[in-house]
Amino acid sequence: MPTDPYAVLRALLRAEAARTAPRPGARKKEPPRPPEERRRG
Repeated sequence: MPTDPYAVLRALLRAEAARTAPRPGARKKEPPRPPEERRRG
């Protein structure tokens, strides 16, 4: 058991930061969509 009472809180913060941090290769590159045609009424 850790002697530091805040060690658990720091570990939770580190885990949350690692979980929510943006990853460089995670974003999928979508092909550019052609502009949508305007409907004339």
